[in-house]
Amino acid sequence: MNNFKYFFLFTSLIILISCKNGGEESKPNVLFVAIDDLRPELKCYGAKHIKSPNIDRLSEQGILFNKAYCQAPHCGPSRSSLLSGVSTLNHEGIPLKPSDLAPDKITLPATFKKAGYYTINNGKIFHQREDGKEGWSEEPFSLVNGLKENNHLTFHEKKSAKFILEKNQRGPFFEAPDVPDNTYIDGQTCDKTIADLKRLAKMDKPFFLACGFVRPHLPFYAPKKYWDMYQRDEIELANNRYKPQNTPDALMGSGEISSYHDKNIEYNSDKFHLISRHGYYACISYIDALFGRIMSTLDELGLRDNTIIVLWGDHGWNLGEHNYWSKHNLLYTSKNAPLIISVPGFKKNIKTDGITELLDIYPTLCELTGIDPPKHLEGKSLVPLMKNPNKLEKKAAFSKWRNGTSVTTTEFSFTKWDNNQKMLFDLKKDPQENENIAENPIYMEKVEELSELIENRIGR
Repeated sequence: MNNFKYFFLFTSLIILISCKNGGEESKPNVLFVAIDDLRPELKCYGAKHIKSPNIDRLSEQGILFNKAYCQAPHCGPSRSSLLSGVSTLNHEGIPLKPSDLAPDKITLPATFKKAGYYTINNGKIFHQREDGKEGWSEEPFSLVNGLKENNHLTFHEKKSAKFILEKNQRGPFFEAPDVPDNTYIDGQTCDKTIADLKRLAKMDKPFFLACGFVRPHLPFYAPKKYWDMYQRDEIELANNRYKPQNTPDALMGSGEISSYHDKNIEYNSDKFHLISRHGYYACISYIDALFGRIMSTLDELGLRDNTIIVLWGDHGWNLGEHNYWSKHNLLYTSKNAPLIISVPGFKKNIKTDGITELLDIYPTLCELTGIDPPKHLEGKSLVPLMKNPNKLEKKAAFSKWRNGTSVTTTEFSFTKWDNNQKMLFDLKKDPQENENIAENPIYMEKVEELSELIENRIGR
């Protein structure tokens, strides 16, 4: 009888230990993939001309958010908001790092590290690479790997040297050398991420692995084989190469592309538009191929079934629409960003038009992993929307750039500047935002309604 009693106690203890270990092992990993300056120019978003098979495959294995918006159309403040969980609306200036926007607030990777995750940063996650270092279990790759390459400046074609600008030492805005994928820093970031996955697979704790790609950020540098995937004479240019009607002076473009150089190509000419679009497409396909290698490794290691995958762009991009290039304004094309989340056990191949903010990623990942979210988070978990894609949790998304604040609903995009200039577009009737109707008497009540929405959100 005593022997049976001891056997029962011993067996019970073993079961308890096993359950505990199993619980720890079953805690999902997170693969956190950021793609710089990527707008929803992907086949899975309806861009049939884009070759993005690997990202498209991810969308088939998860949920794609059609209406995801950044909190600022600029790398630094957008990432600061996402990674801190704090909106940019009440901040003066441009918060390039989370410590500018939300001092003393724990960041997303730091929350995961505190919860027992092994956290790694490869490439561009924070805008300032020295920022947020407390959130990583290891020194960020871009800080310690010895790479001398500058993400935006390094070129690999001899002819590029002919077009160096003295004021900033930048080369041309595009090049297509016949080189291996890992010639550029994104390829090296991919190699490092794959090596880390193989190492993390042997660890006895869950991981939060961040991989940040630089392209398709300017300059449009990608190996030749990705340029060859597109025929330039088949590329269609934007059909609204003019400033929107009735827009105020406060709406401006960006001179970012002009900080790179090629004296043989006239700015905003047809040739300029064609080459720029071609380069942007090539860079997308280049990053898609690198992402595909990472996903294949995840599968080979048997990690896919226990890994949450989040792929996001930090804002939109103007690709010749209104003759604008880059981001740095509050048009829809600058605010709308790609977001795809794949979660084991959740419905697959789902698309939602529910309004989403990049601010929501932080609380979403906390809920999906069972981590208590910090109390300061201003975003809203997307899990209810992921379970019911037709459930509209948010009525509006808010963005800020310099002295302008913007609100986007399902039907309208409205911007108000500090000097009281206004911009309103009816997204149903005018999805390309070609006519500002803020001064149209018909929409007076809508302008007042959306202005009040902004004031209420800022005053929270």
